[in-house]
Amino acid sequence: MICHIDLVMGSFLVFLQLSWAIEDTCSAQLPTGQPGLSLLQARHDRSAPSDSATFATPQQRWEALLDKKLGVNPSGAAAPLDETGYSAVADRCCQAEMSQFIERQVNEMGMEVCIESGLVGIVPYHSCEKGPQSFAALTSNLLDDSAKRCTWLADVGQCKQQDPDCPSFEGLTPLADCGCSRSQAVLLDFEKATMVTNNLAGKGPGTGAEEMRFANIGEYPAGQPFELVIVAKDRYEGPTGMNGVTAFPKFGNIALNGNENPAGYSGAVTLELSFVRPGTSTPVVLPECFLAIFDLDGGDAVSKGTVSGKGYTGYVTDVTTDLAASRNSDGSTRFTATKNTDNPTDPMLATQEQRESMVMYFYHQVSTVEISLGVIAAPGKTSTARNFQFAGKSALMDRCGE
Repeated sequence: MICHIDLVMGSFLVFLQLSWAIEDTCSAQLPTGQPGLSLLQARHDRSAPSDSATFATPQQRWEALLDKKLGVNPSGAAAPLDETGYSAVADRCCQAEMSQFIERQVNEMGMEVCIESGLVGIVPYHSCEKGPQSFAALTSNLLDDSAKRCTWLADVGQCKQQDPDCPSFEGLTPLADCGCSRSQAVLLDFEKATMVTNNLAGKGPGTGAEEMRFANIGEYPAGQPFELVIVAKDRYEGPTGMNGVTAFPKFGNIALNGNENPAGYSGAVTLELSFVRPGTSTPVVLPECFLAIFDLDGGDAVSKGTVSGKGYTGYVTDVTTDLAASRNSDGSTRFTATKNTDNPTDPMLATQEQRESMVMYFYHQVSTVEISLGVIAAPGKTSTARNFQFAGKSALMDRCGE
């Protein structure tokens, strides 16, 4: 089974065009007298600066557009209460995050949760277990539920005891934080791995097959080793000698030039990562695995790193992540750096600041993963290369179940 992590990046113009497409286009047509109606009808102006806006320099326009359209905080506690925020939270497959998002929308509509287990009951229909749906559908669900005689939410101050014949909301299973499992996952171990080939897209520094191949990256089933092979599916440009295993031998590393370096290069590369038996191309299907991207930098005025994915089961960030999330045209989530942080020296150890610049995807039943990495440089700037450090485990695993 093939799973695509499509960390899609494009040129600066493509990036802005995709970002401008992210609009809250859903509105609900509701009858008057519904609970929370006045709050529901209020819309927020999230428009980007127009093409006719005046800026002193191209750099100022670039920064203004990025400030407007990099994306949103994807946590349930901070994502905007609109279609973009809903999509970012639902895409996580973290039900505790969606629970926070829904409770915030309940409050925004002038209501409150009267029976906590009723909130637990609606969350799976707006997360990966039985959903997701849309922000408009969520709002409609809340309004419908609030109008029922046996309801779990009501206008603020209007909660009342349930009638004796009402069904009980009690007994529902408490929500798991995120839908990944520490015990079920097969962890990729770059500290134990051996770099067999290091010649991505024929750029060296090694020779031979145009790939990066890591031997002894893991075992599955137990006692049966497998390898990780990475190949470029399109043009790759990066500095020689920086790919491979980092100086702290617990991460893989791929260095990438920004767009227009060299001239005409988009600053993006699509990579295929495959799990195979040693020395072969025979696929190994892993029941669950993680791919964490560390230290996604971009706080300066020269360039910003961006990663995104599709085909994953879900993703984990820190609750207070500084990564901005937006939607790709296929509905998947894209992350863009908003600041620079120091590199971690161990994937399982991270300061709070380092956690906030990390994202970890989790997958089920995969043998091949497709990713893209990219660097977007400001107009007139030639970005230096950015390193993308990755590992098959991370400190964010503390948000996964056992």
